[in-house]
Amino acid sequence: MKKTYKIIIILIIVIGMGIAISINLNKNQTPLPVNLQVTEYKNPEALIKVISEMEAHNIKPATIFVGGELAKNNCQLIKDLDQKGYEIAAFGYALDENGEFIQLANLTKEKQEEIIKNAKDDIENCLGHKIAGFRSQRFSQNKDTIEIVKDLGFNWNGSFIVNWHKEASFVPYYSNDYGFYVVSIEGVKNSGYVLCDTATASSGKTAKEWRKTIQEYFTIHQQEKDPFITEFHPYFLTDNSDWWDEFINLLDWFQKQKVNYLTTQQFIDSSCLVCGE
Repeated sequence: MKKTYKIIIILIIVIGMGIAISINLNKNQTPLPVNLQVTEYKNPEALIKVISEMEAHNIKPATIFVGGELAKNNCQLIKDLDQKGYEIAAFGYALDENGEFIQLANLTKEKQEEIIKNAKDDIENCLGHKIAGFRSQRFSQNKDTIEIVKDLGFNWNGSFIVNWHKEASFVPYYSNDYGFYVVSIEGVKNSGYVLCDTATASSGKTAKEWRKTIQEYFTIHQQEKDPFITEFHPYFLTDNSDWWDEFINLLDWFQKQKVNYLTTQQFIDSSCLVCGE
């Protein structure tokens, strides 16, 4: 009987030591740099709902990609977000007569320039200052797109994907060839989608699978000490109850992690030692 008590006491001590070590390691863990990107081109109410939920979880700041029309028609909202410390960036997209996306890379250089310049002008006219960033819809770009982004004076381009594009990198860097900073999201290995909600859904995955994938890749980045980027689409998340519930679950989980949230420009600035400048 005494032997049993001794074993129980030893187990309690070992478990207690393990918990203490785990807590101590967590305290000493360096916060992982995370750039959350929110893309909205048509639904300001959805944007407000997503940002409000993120703020309720104390998850901020983030980079918000908006289309020119949304900025023009909802200027006060965009200005308010800008003044609260969110980075506003340009979302370059085109729609066909049915409202479906057309990839920029399939358009002429002249049409691409018109779309990207108009978006940039509309956002800057609303904010009253220059913006730094651009990303194309579905990360669609070609040599023309890259030239236009450079010529329009964007500081960074987020249309690159790790595991898909040879130029892509977990850490932003300045490309002398392109004339701007290359910012990259990650493509899920052995798949055709990136770490974002709509791309995951388009590949037939469930909301729960999306949330688990984000958590899995975040954990890998944490172990490898690589910065992390993921993207949310308010118009999609707020229109699907399962996806909204899993979005909340993901925010709950993020809230428990050691994270340093950054805008994309802050992300670039914090990586300056490896930017090539």
